[in-house]
Amino acid sequence: MELTEFVLLILLGITIYLLFQLRIKKTKGLTLNKKLAELTESITEKKDLRLKLTDELEIKNKEIMHLLVLEKNEQDLKVSVKDFSIKLESIHLELDSLESNKSEVLDEIKSIKQDISIYQSVMDLLNVGFIEEPKYLFETSERFKEEIKYIREQQKILISQKKAVLIPETIALTSNKTYVNKVLNGQVKLMLKAFNVECDNLMLMLKPSNYVKILERIDKLASDLEKTTVSLKCGFEKEYIDLKFKECELQYQFKLKEKQEKEEQAAIKEQMREEQKAIREFERALAKAQKEEKMYQEAIELAKKELEVSGEGDKNKLLSKIALLEKQLQEASENEKRAMSMAEQTRRGHVYVISNIGSFGKDVYKIGLTRRLEPMDRVKELGDASVPFKFDVHAMIFSEDAPALETKLHREFSQFRVNQVNHRKEFFKVNLLDIQKKANEVLGNDIDFKLTALAEDYYETLKMQREFEVENNLVYN
Repeated sequence: MELTEFVLLILLGITIYLLFQLRIKKTKGLTLNKKLAELTESITEKKDLRLKLTDELEIKNKEIMHLLVLEKNEQDLKVSVKDFSIKLESIHLELDSLESNKSEVLDEIKSIKQDISIYQSVMDLLNVGFIEEPKYLFETSERFKEEIKYIREQQKILISQKKAVLIPETIALTSNKTYVNKVLNGQVKLMLKAFNVECDNLMLMLKPSNYVKILERIDKLASDLEKTTVSLKCGFEKEYIDLKFKECELQYQFKLKEKQEKEEQAAIKEQMREEQKAIREFERALAKAQKEEKMYQEAIELAKKELEVSGEGDKNKLLSKIALLEKQLQEASENEKRAMSMAEQTRRGHVYVISNIGSFGKDVYKIGLTRRLEPMDRVKELGDASVPFKFDVHAMIFSEDAPALETKLHREFSQFRVNQVNHRKEFFKVNLLDIQKKANEVLGNDIDFKLTALAEDYYETLKMQREFEVENNLVYN
């Protein structure tokens, strides 16, 4: 028993020991798992911190690179500033040099402007396209030619009498009087030759826009030539200079009058052509009306004869036919009277107001007249192959005195002519309402004006162009 108990005690002791060891291991296992979890968490935190530090490091690297670039740019700017400072200093030196010669430069510029001003428009009215014609001294250009010839003869007389240039009796040059006279006479010839040649050149360039400047240039030319001979005390006589001024005025008016006569002749020829067309049209209309009148009369007579021998069934039909023929005969008779009346009164006609936006732009209107029996024929004629688009008619005004109405409208809007040189070009850049207002004032009644221009072909062309541009990607913002 004692042995058995002892063995049991030993076994119990071993069991207790094993249980104790097992408990110890279990406790250590729990502790190790806890520590592993803590280490895993710590590692995760370290990784996050490493990523954050890596991002910050990358940002810092970029900032450092940016600073390096800025530093390089700063060095480049310093070099550029230095270069610019050198250039600025050089410019200051040039400005100082120019300032020292400022007076001479300004005088030279003034002289150049005076020389070239004769080629430019200098009158305020010309800037708005308005040229006021002078009060002509003579009625015809041929009369001006004769007067210019007379003035030039007067100049020749002054030269031959040695009254064109004033020369001193003596000069402090030499005691040899013959030599002095030779020098002075030679100087007079040079002055007159230079003056006359230059004046002739100036008058070749003479036109309404530079007339005043040409006169100034002649006066300046005489003064400049006198300055070159100040030591010889030679000067132009006032009478000779006045003759040059007179010649210049005559040349100016002669050119304007000659141009006016050419335009008047052209207008007369155009008017004659238009009248001839109208007369031929009246004659054709008269012959047609007479032919139709004769034809209808014969048809009526024939129908009346048929009526006499017709039965009751055809009677109503023939009566209707006769009524229609009589109506047509009356219309033919009225057409004949109208054609004869228009042919007898040649001042009757239509004044038309038309536009062509596609060809001439907006607010440009042609004011013209026609004596045609069918006035629209003239409009169609104007819109032929010479212009890309047809004309739009805004007004077709019948008048017993069409030329007078047209002239009044042309004078009213003269300053708005598109072509101020050739008055046969009857185009005006003006508001259509102003034309309507003036026409109503002249005629004393309200005239029907179409204020909208259809310009169908033009706008359709624009539409097709836009579509083509869109299809071919040619539209740019």
